[in-house]
Amino acid sequence: MNIDLSYLYYLWQKLAFQLVHKTTIWTLLVFLATAGVSWHLGNLLDKHNARAREANMAHKTAIGYAATAFILWFFSFIMG
Repeated sequence: MNIDLSYLYYLWQKLAFQLVHKTTIWTLLVFLATAGVSWHLGNLLDKHNARAREANMAHKTAIGYAATAFILWFFSFIMG
């Protein structure tokens, strides 16, 4: 199966356009607020001795949300 490079270039342009124009400040604020709340939940769960696994998962989720917000912002800044 041959995929034409011009078609891949077209798909990349379409994806970049959608990401740049759909990423608003509200999207970034929701991602960052979710990251903050998840980090706070991880800190609360960390105080309970039996909840270490859930606390680690909440911290990893917070890092994921913050990283996603940063990547979306950086991509919009560079491509927009």
